[in-house]
Amino acid sequence: MNKQENLRIVVTAVGGDVSVLRKRIARIAPRISEVAICESPTLLREVTRFNDYHAVILDWHSGEWGTEAVAAAVKACPMIPLIVVSNASEAQVSEHMLRLGAQDYLVKRETNGGQLVRAIHHAIERKRLDIQLKTTLGELGQANARLRSLALKDTLTGALNRRAFFAIGNQMLARARRHGRRLALLYCDLDGFKQINDNLGHAVGDAVLKAFCERCAQTLRRGDSLARLGGDEFVILLEAVGGDVALETAKRIRAAFEQPLHVEPHFIHLRPSIGLARFPECDSIDALIACADQAMYVAKRGPGIASYAAEGVERLHH
Repeated sequence: MNKQENLRIVVTAVGGDVSVLRKRIARIAPRISEVAICESPTLLREVTRFNDYHAVILDWHSGEWGTEAVAAAVKACPMIPLIVVSNASEAQVSEHMLRLGAQDYLVKRETNGGQLVRAIHHAIERKRLDIQLKTTLGELGQANARLRSLALKDTLTGALNRRAFFAIGNQMLARARRHGRRLALLYCDLDGFKQINDNLGHAVGDAVLKAFCERCAQTLRRGDSLARLGGDEFVILLEAVGGDVALETAKRIRAAFEQPLHVEPHFIHLRPSIGLARFPECDSIDALIACADQAMYVAKRGPGIASYAAEGVERLHH
């Protein structure tokens, strides 16, 4: 801002007469073209809502170091710089006001008009930098959150990647052990996917994998974890699976693909073969994967769903 321009400010007070401050400012700083009065810091939002003021001057006289008044002023006018003025000259008072959110602190008897105008301009610049910093930090936080999310996701399908699957799987396994609960793993392999890639191309194949994950996710409960291990092989971890929850989930997944996938311009018939393994029969994530994988190969030979058990793999469902 050009420092020769006139300034428009709002003055408010805590424990004193705000009109006295207004008159003093008008006398010592004629370059300030408008000095509006706000009787209380709690009313600043209404006073500044429809007017473009350059700064708020808060005249502090007493009361718990101005904590409530400064906090109210900062909350009411988050985009307008705040300067606190007072007769208190102790360094700890000024430091306290700045920590509360003021851009500057002035001792009234030591401040002339030129110093006040400079302080306003400096406060404007500090506020601009403060807003810029908060915006940048917010953007960085969002970017970091996106990066953390990307580090956990398969870049093609959006399902969990292998690394995230093992991390989350081991946490789920630890909870199952601690609370004596059952855990199930479904191993899904897409029947005929190689032919889709070979005949229609990898772009269509990639679209099919994405569509599979989207449709599959619609059949799962909140808290179930879908991951892509690689190629067209996916695993799903199910927590707290009493009764036939795991089998019913596998049936829902198979049923979801009775209708073809529409991958423009193709309508593609595709169904997964699903192998099922459970904890505590399989007592580690690696064991769950190996047992469910074994069951999946049995499922591929006919039933569509097969379950691993200690006495052998059981064909369950077409």
